Amino acid sequence: MRTLLIPVFSLLLVGCGGTMPAGMGSVTLGTTALDGTGFAPLSGDQTLVAGAQGGFHVWLKYRVEGMAPGKVDIKRTVRRVSDGKLILLTEGVQEVGAPSADGYWELPTALPSFMCPTPIGVKVDGEPVDFDVVISTDDGLTELGEGTAQATPHCPTGDEQSFCEKICNG
Repeated sequence: MRTLLIPVFSLLLVGCGGTMPAGMGSVTLGTTALDGTGFAPLSGDQTLVAGAQGGFHVWLKYRVEGMAPGKVDIKRTVRRVSDGKLILLTEGVQEVGAPSADGYWELPTALPSFMCPTPIGVKVDGEPVDFDVVISTDDGLTELGEGTAQATPHCPTGDEQSFCEKICNG
């Protein structure tokens, strides 16, 4: 049933003057306050947040427009801009809900995008990185939308700075 809804929804978009390709929606990447609340565009300098298991991450949220509600596959990657080195690769399933009155559905809880400890030789502190989120049908066969953003993670100042610099500089 879901595969039938996507083409029908796409035809409705085109019929209403929409310019999205059939089945494609838009994905806007965002981040949050250091405590994981709110939504702001993901760009520029981002303070690395200490996690419960001793590593550091950047909070990630996303907003989806132009997609029918339902279960989807989410693939998230983060790569260092300078050489394309992989920092994060994760995949999971998400239930996308109906759009709000503002016209989009927003991920209710921010996801930690783990940046470090990094693999040997992969520095992330002060290095621009590309975030990419690809949303596909729950079988992973049809892409429904993609969002990208570039940001530069930085170690926090204060008590955690020394430890962060040690594990986030490859």
